Amino acid sequence: MYETFPPMRTVAVLAALGACAFSACAEASFTFGGYGTLGAVRASTDEVQFRSSPRQHKGADRSVDFGVDSRLGLQATLHVDEAFSAVGQVLTSRRDGREDPQLEWLYVQSTPMQGLDLRAGRLVLPIFMVSDTRNVGYAIHWLRAPNEVYGPYAHTSFDGAQLLWRSSDGPVNLGVQASAGTSEAPLFLAVRTELKYRRLYSVAVTAERNAWTLRASRTLGKGATFSGTPVPSGDDTFTDIGAQYDDGRFIAVGEYIWRSYSAMGLLDHAAFYVSAGLRLGSLTPYATYARFMPEGLSFGVNAPDGTTRAVGLRWDVARNVALKAQIEATRHSKYAFVDPTPGFTARQPSVRAMSVAMDFVF
Repeated sequence: MYETFPPMRTVAVLAALGACAFSACAEASFTFGGYGTLGAVRASTDEVQFRSSPRQHKGADRSVDFGVDSRLGLQATLHVDEAFSAVGQVLTSRRDGREDPQLEWLYVQSTPMQGLDLRAGRLVLPIFMVSDTRNVGYAIHWLRAPNEVYGPYAHTSFDGAQLLWRSSDGPVNLGVQASAGTSEAPLFLAVRTELKYRRLYSVAVTAERNAWTLRASRTLGKGATFSGTPVPSGDDTFTDIGAQYDDGRFIAVGEYIWRSYSAMGLLDHAAFYVSAGLRLGSLTPYATYARFMPEGLSFGVNAPDGTTRAVGLRWDVARNVALKAQIEATRHSKYAFVDPTPGFTARQPSVRAMSVAMDFVF
């Protein structure tokens, strides 16, 4: 299972921490922090369950559900000196058929020179615009990420190594993340399956100037396998391009993805979303539109596009605390729905979801 940290990397991390303990750790310091969301969701039907990720085995129907968006993350960082640190993060949420704590990050980091970080262990997979803060609801204006874009690639972390390079010379800040390793995650689609990448390679490039952020990433999963399904093994290529404008008052963000699967293009698709909000003091009304465009045979012949239209309101009620309410209508979703009845599958009606949440950081 994915929550089990690979033995070799466990040894590497413990060895690094052990070496630290017998040398410079006498002057080391720890910092602790965390984030969380308390959320409630109600859907407009009992014929299907609405969820926030295909890694969730159940969701909300006409009864209020508190597990779709609720989560708690705790993070500890060991600072040895300016060149060495270690980070661990535990996440409790409804994921992978369970709701108990799981290891999200555990890595050591070396900074051999200014602007360059080298990491090894369990690391964030830098796929999307908000990969680093994907689970931190307080850091994002919407209540939840659009499932049409964030649902298809549900892996959030990987086991391996990562290089981060940053340059702030001139008017543009540049950043590059290069990653290599392995990754696996359970998915609850028509059946439960384990999606495993025998080898994973990813490169993400970010450019920031004033209120603008542009980002592009390309991730290749070699030898992808879907256990318990007829989908053959293949190479899974996922590309993401995103842009954000945030001047402190107005925020607009959008991403476009496309996926290519080498085995007969079974999983090929494209998707995008656009979202915008206006900060009016402590209030931020916002709207989001997302669309999923299937191409591969795994989605069915002439499968219709999936769409979500959402409006919401964020209220920064106190320092480090935000309340949110969101109403959305989703249709033909490949990833937001689970456990449909035969009647729902035949008709494919639009599903409305009403959500409230309290996001906090500490």
